Amino acid sequence: MAPSPNAGQDRRDVVAPLTVDVSPAQEAAPKPRRRRRHHHHHGSLKLLFYLLSTIVVASALILFSALQRMTLESTLYSLMNTMLTAEYYAPTDDGGLIDMTMAPAREVATIDVERIILATLYTQLLNKHSKVLMEIVKGAHVIVENDHGTYYELFRNITATTYTRISSHASIVSQYAVPQGPLLETLLTGVTAEKHSWFQFEGANWDPIDRPIDSILHVLNYLEYKVRGVQIGPLGTSLHTDRNPLRIRFEDTYHYHRLVTPGAAPLPHH
Repeated sequence: MAPSPNAGQDRRDVVAPLTVDVSPAQEAAPKPRRRRRHHHHHGSLKLLFYLLSTIVVASALILFSALQRMTLESTLYSLMNTMLTAEYYAPTDDGGLIDMTMAPAREVATIDVERIILATLYTQLLNKHSKVLMEIVKGAHVIVENDHGTYYELFRNITATTYTRISSHASIVSQYAVPQGPLLETLLTGVTAEKHSWFQFEGANWDPIDRPIDSILHVLNYLEYKVRGVQIGPLGTSLHTDRNPLRIRFEDTYHYHRLVTPGAAPLPHH
C-alpha cells in the first residue's frame, strides 16, 4: 500500500505537549514600610536625668554627712571632759532625774532636757562609766533589762514636747521621740516584748514637713544602717544596733539601788 501523500504533513501537524508552570506565583515585592517616629526616647532621657540627679544629690548628702561626722569626735571628747568636771544635783522633785551645772565649752551647747538626760544616764544608769556614755551618744541601741519600762516612762514624761512616732524598731507600746537641742538631736524610746525599756539617740530627726533635709538624712542613715550594719547617732556611729544592742541590767544601776535602799543618796559617791 502506497504511503499516504499527507503522512509527512500529519507528522508535522503533531501538537507539541503543553507545559504548565505550576511553581508558586512570585509574590509581589513588599512595599517599604513608612518609618514611625519614636517618642519614647524622650521619656528615657528624662528618666535618666532624674536618676542621675538623684544619685548626685544623694552622693552630696552622704559626703556632707561623712564630713560632718569627721568633726564630731572633737565635740564628743569635749562633752566628756565637760561632764567629768560638772556638778551634779537632784532637783527638788526629781522623780529619778538628775541635772548638772557644766562649765562653758565652745563645742558643747546644750538645752535643759539634754543636760538632764545626760546627767541621769551618766549617774543613775551608767554609774559614771564615760566610755559607755560615749557609745550611747554615738547612737547605740540600748536595752535596760528588767526595768519593766521604768526608763521608757522616765523619758516619755521628761518634757511636754515628747510625741509619738513610728520607726523600724519593735515595741509593744507607742514609741516616743524626745526632742533634744543642737547637740543630741532626738531620743527615741520604746519597750521590748520582755518589757525592757529601749532607747537610742538618732543622728537625724524624721520630720518631713518641718525638717525635710533632716528627714532625707534620716533615710540615708537608715540605708547606711542596712548596708554597713551600724547605728548613726548624733556624735558618731555605733555597732550596737537593735540586732546587737547594748544591754544594761537594771539591777546593776544606781537607779535601782536608790529604789531598793531607803534613804540612799541621789548620787553615787565615786
